[in-house]
Amino acid sequence: MRNDLTTYTFFLSHCHADHIMGLTSSWNYGKIYCSEISKILICDKFPNLKNYVHDLTMDEEHWIYLDEQKKEGVSVVLIDACHCPGAAMFLIKGKMGTVMHTGDFRFHDSMLTHPLLCPPERNNLQKLGITVDIDYLHLDNTFANPDYDFPSREQAYNTLKDIVKSHRNYRVFIFSYSLGKEEVFLNLAEEFESLIVVDEERMRNV
Repeated sequence: MRNDLTTYTFFLSHCHADHIMGLTSSWNYGKIYCSEISKILICDKFPNLKNYVHDLTMDEEHWIYLDEQKKEGVSVVLIDACHCPGAAMFLIKGKMGTVMHTGDFRFHDSMLTHPLLCPPERNNLQKLGITVDIDYLHLDNTFANPDYDFPSREQAYNTLKDIVKSHRNYRVFIFSYSLGKEEVFLNLAEEFESLIVVDEERMRNV
């Protein structure tokens, strides 16, 4: 969102490499709003950006001004995207209407009962024939195809756990991006009372 001729307001959904392309230690184009975890990750990678990155508490409504005179702004709610540490969806309300930006996300049933995304009064209004809709939906649809049918996180973890259990005498290598799978590593370490070897950057993320 552009708020004047020189600065912008940015909303960062998560810190995977393809979403932070262009960020450098000398970046200074405006404010970046993100989750608390994402701020920690960004500032660890780019310490000079700490004055540009602003963290927002998840599941709370925040008012963000888009101009220096504080005359124009939007309401923003961050909702867990169930993707990687710090990943968030954005529910934005303003004069342009209501916008839902999913970013990269993994669907979870809790999204259908989220009190801010689907408040109880919404159901009451629907019973009266009154709809409360999102005006604009920016949807990550990379895998929006019936051919893709991914297991739940719980199913995926249990399958991985069974594989590790059946190969106790082997050294097991687990592929992952530079961010993500930290919870899997921690759970496996606890499950098998074992140490897991990671690089220095991953250790900081954990």
